[in-house]
Amino acid sequence: MPTSAKQTQGFSLVEVIIVSAISAMVFGALFGSFYYTLQIINLSEAKLSAQSVANDRMEFFRSLPYDDVGTIAGIPSGTIPQNSVMSLNGIEFTERVLVEYVDDDADGFGSADANGILSDYKRLKLEYTWELRGVTNSIALISNIVPRSIETTAGGGSVRINVIDADSTLLPGAQVRLFNNTTASPIDVTRFTDISGAALFSGAPATSDYEVVVTADIGGRLYSTARSYQADIANPNPIVSPFAVLEADISTLTFQIGRLSDLKITTLSALSDGVFTEDFSDLVTVASSTDVVVSGGDLVLADVAGVYESSGVAYLGPVAPTPLRNWEEIRVDTDHPTDTSHVIRLYTASLPAGPFTLIPDAELPGNAVGFTQRSIDITALDQFSYPELYVGVTLETTNSARTPQVNEVSVYYREDGVVLPNIDMAITGNKTIGTDAASLPLYKFSTISTSNGVGEIDLDDIEFDTYTFDVSGAGYDIATACGGHPFTQRAGVNGESTLVLVPDQTDTLRVTVTDMLGRFIPGAAITLTRPGYNVATDTNVCGQAFFTGGLGVFSDYEVEVTALGYTTESINPLDIAGDTVLSVLLSE
Repeated sequence: MPTSAKQTQGFSLVEVIIVSAISAMVFGALFGSFYYTLQIINLSEAKLSAQSVANDRMEFFRSLPYDDVGTIAGIPSGTIPQNSVMSLNGIEFTERVLVEYVDDDADGFGSADANGILSDYKRLKLEYTWELRGVTNSIALISNIVPRSIETTAGGGSVRINVIDADSTLLPGAQVRLFNNTTASPIDVTRFTDISGAALFSGAPATSDYEVVVTADIGGRLYSTARSYQADIANPNPIVSPFAVLEADISTLTFQIGRLSDLKITTLSALSDGVFTEDFSDLVTVASSTDVVVSGGDLVLADVAGVYESSGVAYLGPVAPTPLRNWEEIRVDTDHPTDTSHVIRLYTASLPAGPFTLIPDAELPGNAVGFTQRSIDITALDQFSYPELYVGVTLETTNSARTPQVNEVSVYYREDGVVLPNIDMAITGNKTIGTDAASLPLYKFSTISTSNGVGEIDLDDIEFDTYTFDVSGAGYDIATACGGHPFTQRAGVNGESTLVLVPDQTDTLRVTVTDMLGRFIPGAAITLTRPGYNVATDTNVCGQAFFTGGLGVFSDYEVEVTALGYTTESINPLDIAGDTVLSVLLSE
């Protein structure tokens, strides 16, 4: 007899997974919405609490006598702490109070003030910050506090601190701290310079011994510090001393600060350099050219019966030194009749005959437009990304009867160096803060550092200044100082100096040759002579030459310096005694 089976239906595993996923999405969204709503409620409650605290405190401060509306150790001074912490509804608020005098332009601003009183009334600013779920929040209230009587300068004056940057440009946003620890109630106030680069402290008590510290952190860029100094045993004669504030008068001081930067000094025992030179005696090193020819040792535009092409180009190279430590400089000697010009650009190429790819400005600023000056700085070019170069020389004329002439193109580079580690070096800046008891200068920066195992000294966050390196204590002379010596550190620009050191000799001469713009001239021929002494050499890639051995203390040396495209310079007589340094300027 057949048997019938009763089947029981239910959810399959797939259906359970789908339902669970949908439920998770729905409840997840609901939970996220609920969590977000709670955050908004918490933030609103915190803001209401902060607003309540701020309103109560503002009303309290407004109820104080006018003379009491000021901060402890502040200008104007008063009974209000500059910083406090208070709680409401379980939230901790940090209170910061700023009270400052206002010079209202209703009666004239600054020197144009009708009665000469710059402290017309007080401005009170309250700022409250608090943490909520790891996020810092803040609110602020501002109110003017006006005296019941007429404004007065009784017992006080004003301090104006001007701040300029390394380029002597007014610097807004600099931090100026004014303090005085000799008054009955110590004064310590910090303000920031306005758009005119000035911080004004009106109503400062009339007394002496005010001190100032100026620095800046603008957009995360740190600046140097400038300040006044109290006379003490270490600095008995400071250059900028504490100053006095006179009643109804304005005390004005100006301080200069600049962006900090790093300096890397490398010590070597030897430096090899190289040069690629095209003198256009032929076109052997010209990889490709269009509408140009060589004529009389010059590169010129091609012509037909004396009619010159309007433009032409030659690609010199490849310039591919091995090894290559750094690209340095390109020197170009030209002759430009009226209506003619030349442009230098740098390229790469996968094949010697092209096509040629222009190196972008991001790698070599200004390359897209091209260079027309005699000296072209290519130190910014990364030697690892660009181990090989082609020099593009473009000639142009707007007068078909004339052509520019390029006489010579030279590319200078450093090939390699021998590291000299563990060298003790005294490093001193040129800025001073005063003089000692013997009237000798006290330098703002002075330290002794030692080069590491790879011959490097790294100075971080130093200010713009001119720095001197002394290795005589380690038994060495500086034969070459790439970058110059003394070395000029620019504000906000990381510097690099490479020093080639040789064992100390009693009498030496280091010659640095530059053009009228201060650019170093490599390849200049230098001859040093006197009776019984005649030595000739060329400046290296850093524009320097070093003479040692056979020199003595004499005052009848003669130096002659020549370079292609420059006038010859002679120095006669020249005294040599000890380690002598000579700088020679060549004009075109």
